[in-house]
Amino acid sequence: MEKDFPARPARGFTLVELLVAVAIAAVVLGLAVPAWGRFVAGVRVATATTELVSGLHAARSEAIKRQHRVTLCKSADGTSCASDGGWEQGWMMFADADNFGVRDAGERVVRISTGEHDGLGIQGNSEFARFISYTPMGTTRRASGALGMGSMTVCSSRAGVTGRRVVISRTGRARVERTGCQ
Repeated sequence: MEKDFPARPARGFTLVELLVAVAIAAVVLGLAVPAWGRFVAGVRVATATTELVSGLHAARSEAIKRQHRVTLCKSADGTSCASDGGWEQGWMMFADADNFGVRDAGERVVRISTGEHDGLGIQGNSEFARFISYTPMGTTRRASGALGMGSMTVCSSRAGVTGRRVVISRTGRARVERTGCQ
């Protein structure tokens, strides 16, 4: 004797259900991808700012420790100071024996930061456009010996990303604040 088994409902998706799911996924991805890009750009700005502030703290500390002027200058190759371009190309820290803000032969390089900041712009105001120099007292000074204070701005080339401004006070201390970018 044969037994009749009840019919099982069909498993799977219909073509209409599959198309609706794909359309919903496309809309969600279309909304999420731009936000993710802004998030990543914001993280890159924060990381570059942290690296810059770390370099400033290290330069100030080295100047106090060595009892000698220490300078940070923008540098693409890590051996000489760059006269053009921004700080995003990288920078180096060196013991500045002649207090000119430019590394000469024989002046020891203490630290180098490579320019791995694609899509970012790091600009110093007129005070810090080329270099930042710390004295043995931990204060910033120009090559002429005049007081040096100003700011540096880290911005992303991506629209809608908040930038950071590193403000360096007359005592040589750095603080970070949020800023708009153009």
